Amino acid sequence: MAKTDIMIDLETLATSPDAAILTIGAVRFDPFGRELTDPEMDSFYVRVDLDSCDEINLVTNDDTIAWWANQSDEAKYEAFDNPDRLHIREAMEQLYKFSWGAQRVWSNGAGFDVVICELVYKRLQKAIPWSFWQVRDVRTAYDLGINPQKPKVTAHNALEDAYQQAICIQNIYNTLRTSTTADGSYITPFIKTK
Repeated sequence: MAKTDIMIDLETLATSPDAAILTIGAVRFDPFGRELTDPEMDSFYVRVDLDSCDEINLVTNDDTIAWWANQSDEAKYEAFDNPDRLHIREAMEQLYKFSWGAQRVWSNGAGFDVVICELVYKRLQKAIPWSFWQVRDVRTAYDLGINPQKPKVTAHNALEDAYQQAICIQNIYNTLRTSTTADGSYITPFIKTK
């Protein structure tokens, strides 16, 4: 399988583009693959030191902190309590290496995860490992009206959310690929892969 795409998910302490990052999860996947039955996704997961987010003026929001209080114990442990944390600079350098060479970079919302990553890279005076035209949005794919058949995961765990979103894209793409046009011919994928 050609794992050409990256799915990124962040857990944060605000909903603005300058949000402090708690955790970063990402998977490398083939949008036409079937990793749900053949799990071959490469994964990336780090917990970020909040003090290092302060160093580059990333923000927290009281409403988001209150929202976190209502999440599962498992999600809160990963977001706040697990002591294994990296400086934001090191976390973003590792994400850069993991993302390098991807043909498309996905997130659940065009204005959130990828936008936050891009702002952090700029504040760290680092290059962004993707071009603007490579960014894709999971929610747009959901709007096609095809059941994405979401697998059950621990909600608000960045790696599990990234995995779930990648599986959903695969399910939508594979449904489209086996669909037909008005003349009865199968839909040919437009997306280019190496």
